[in-house]
Amino acid sequence: MNFSPLSLSTPAILIHLLFALAAFALGGIQLVTKKGTRTHRALGYVWVTAMVVICVTSFGIKEVMPDSIFGGYSPIHLLSLYTLVQLGRGIYFARHKNIKMHRRCMLQTYIGGLVIAGLFTFMPGRLLYNVVIAPWL
Repeated sequence: MNFSPLSLSTPAILIHLLFALAAFALGGIQLVTKKGTRTHRALGYVWVTAMVVICVTSFGIKEVMPDSIFGGYSPIHLLSLYTLVQLGRGIYFARHKNIKMHRRCMLQTYIGGLVIAGLFTFMPGRLLYNVVIAPWL
């Protein structure tokens, strides 16, 4: 791995990356541990907070399409909006004891907002590609 590209990153990117890594790990733990416990609820709030930070910081990251007609925003920013809506829905369903829908919202958020979005960060030219993959080529 080559961590030097990280030193050239903006604070928004570094915060985004740090919280994404934490949310990825914490979300994985949430998916495999017992549900409905105080621990699950507490970790859930931490995970949701991390996801909100990820979404908010994403709007400060415009390097993917800096010259777009949308002021630097790219289609991936739509995923941030979708994720914020899904998080709100997931909390709503949990509070209203609709656990089936809560689980669905949170699982979709984990898969779409972290796993799939995260895979795009490994495309050639992107930061994590330069950190993780490019040094092996």
